Amino acid sequence: MGRPKRLYPLGKYRLRTPKVIDKEKAYPIELEYTWNRQIIRKTTNVFVKVADWNQNGNQGRGEIRVSYGSEFKRLNQLLLSRVERIDSQLAEYNEKHPNQITADVISGFLSDKPLSRRDQGKDFVEFTLERLSSDYSRNRIGRSRYENGRSCMNIFQTFLRATKQATCGNDSIYVGDVTPELLDSYIAWRREVKQNTDATINHSLTPILKACAYACEMNIMEPAINARIQDMRIITKTSLSEEESEFDGKSLNKEQMQALMEYYKTCQEPRRKEFLEMFFFAFHACGLRVVDVMTLQWGHVNFEKKELRKIMIKTNKRHVIPLTEPAIHILRQWQEKREGCRYVFNLVKENLELDDEEALYKARNNATKCINQSLAVVGEQIGLPFNLSMHVARHTFAVFALNKGLSMSVVSRLLGHGSTDVTEKVYARFLPETLSSEVARLKDEFASLEII
Repeated sequence: MGRPKRLYPLGKYRLRTPKVIDKEKAYPIELEYTWNRQIIRKTTNVFVKVADWNQNGNQGRGEIRVSYGSEFKRLNQLLLSRVERIDSQLAEYNEKHPNQITADVISGFLSDKPLSRRDQGKDFVEFTLERLSSDYSRNRIGRSRYENGRSCMNIFQTFLRATKQATCGNDSIYVGDVTPELLDSYIAWRREVKQNTDATINHSLTPILKACAYACEMNIMEPAINARIQDMRIITKTSLSEEESEFDGKSLNKEQMQALMEYYKTCQEPRRKEFLEMFFFAFHACGLRVVDVMTLQWGHVNFEKKELRKIMIKTNKRHVIPLTEPAIHILRQWQEKREGCRYVFNLVKENLELDDEEALYKARNNATKCINQSLAVVGEQIGLPFNLSMHVARHTFAVFALNKGLSMSVVSRLLGHGSTDVTEKVYARFLPETLSSEVARLKDEFASLEII
């Protein structure tokens, strides 16, 4: 085994002499560091003759002999003090920035102008998690996005360990070392190793890209680098067949809803039947989100007014939803078997506190996963070309409502969207019946303009 490499170099002095030495001439003493086969030197203002210099003195660091004169002790102390100071600076730098010492860094210390990293030695993963925590504490993001961001960064650390591209410890990297090339490698790794879709990869890039943008604002990342990084998202292309398809796989048509009802009537598994009742309730309750179905309490329901009033979990805004007769029928069924319970549906523990965001996040994930796994089996058995999930109930309600002539603004309010822009962006493609009926209203006007 060879000698282990030092984490940082130690300096020593040498007398700078020409090939032909003049014994009567004094030559300058240079401070020298060797690192990665590179020699970095800095001259001093001390000149001595060859006879007055001892290269082996001071444990090989070099020293001035006694023959130099009365000043030899003072000069040796100055030389030793300088090399020890730079050695300690390099040791401290290495401790703060492991494996980051370069010839430029050493030259900076020799010139008494230490080269400082633009990123100030910040750990990128830690920097990103700090930004997530800050956004979450200021209510700029919800618990779900916060936890998803943390999960994405855990996988990013796994990538750094697996590919040995970490520069800050074993599983992180300095802000200044994050490059488009690194993210190209990360995208390829997620595709090949994690088998992720483009949509999932884009999702995983979100906290990284936001952290890079903020780092650029703080002037700890090059603007040109950040600009290239912000362009790293994968552009998902819609195939021609998808563009021409009348059904995009996110909602049920009338025939599929009827098939689902028939399955419900013959279902012999009690819990799966309950999940289907929750699906139908979400549909009839104007596309109520699964998290709001899960946290629905009897105190939210007013049977006399046929409505429910609830603060929506996602938007944190109070929402009034008119209840149809099918929705009320389902609630009456559950009222009989859940009398005295706090929550309407048997999805969460009775002692769940909605103000406990971490507990709510875990409960929602567990409930959603359980329901969707069961519904996916139902979807397969009735021959759906996509995975059936609770969110499909929301999309199905919106499509039915729009195609029955309800205005975009009304549907937006029923869904609890923040603005009609959101509704239009998601559901504009679901208007073939509505658009056809609107054009039909122009029939009489167009008749007089018909070309004979």
